[in-house]
Amino acid sequence: MEHQKPQLRDWSILLLLTLIWGFSYYFIKHSLKGFSPWQIGSLRMVLSSLVLLPFLARALRTVPAEKYALITWVGLLGSFLPAILYPLAQLRISSSVAGIVNAFTPICTYLIGMLFFRVRAEKTKIYGTAIGLFGAVVLILLKPGAELRAELAFLLIAFVVPFLYGINSNTIKAKLAGIPGMELTTLMYFSTLLMSLPLGFMTGAFEQIPVAIANGNAFYHLLALSVLGSAMAMTLFNILIQRVHVLFASSVTYLMPLVALVVGWVDGESIRWNDLFGFSCILAGVAIANDVFRPKNEAS
Repeated sequence: MEHQKPQLRDWSILLLLTLIWGFSYYFIKHSLKGFSPWQIGSLRMVLSSLVLLPFLARALRTVPAEKYALITWVGLLGSFLPAILYPLAQLRISSSVAGIVNAFTPICTYLIGMLFFRVRAEKTKIYGTAIGLFGAVVLILLKPGAELRAELAFLLIAFVVPFLYGINSNTIKAKLAGIPGMELTTLMYFSTLLMSLPLGFMTGAFEQIPVAIANGNAFYHLLALSVLGSAMAMTLFNILIQRVHVLFASSVTYLMPLVALVVGWVDGESIRWNDLFGFSCILAGVAIANDVFRPKNEAS
């Protein structure tokens, strides 16, 4: 798949995505004060779809009908399931750790691309993947204290999401190239209504909205999560991935953990040594995998 060298516009989108998605874990944490993970997942999809409603007619006219099934698939993997799994994981892990876990995404993206999407294998990317994997293991296995066993399952749930993102990113790049980012995002979120609306009614999500409004600001954090972290950010990501290499697009997760760590620290969360060590290993791994340390005249 042909892709252009990242331009100033692409770097600007990347930095904006870093800020938006870096704050998403903070929004999730405070949304959990008024909603269950299942309610957050369903309402996030519904609210995002409402924001994108003005673009639906144009998306239906622009996108070929034979692409709808594949768009539904990437909507499930890239939006609906992560919207449930991350809040579920954050019941027992901090938003800082959740942000660091997401830095595993470029590694998953490369491995999945190499195994299933004919992405060329390169030594530096393999070495970087191994270093990043080591950092991820540090995050899981070196959680100090008695909470290790209780939190391990929730950490593993969080680590499912980078694999989903890896499949999603490669599929969009390889199979949905040429579909404008806004139209693609709109159809992705409206396809999730087939799952999120029944889930919302089953879990009492809609009845919980006035309760949450009356008892705090959880709904407003959920609204920010939906408008910024889903509708706006996914549109920007889908625009970016159409323009550049899939690993550059996924490298937004290099910087997100730093945002999440700072936000979590300001919000009263502790940052442990293994958080910083694991993050450093993941950051080094994804940097090596993307030739950050290779001279320009040697880069492929």
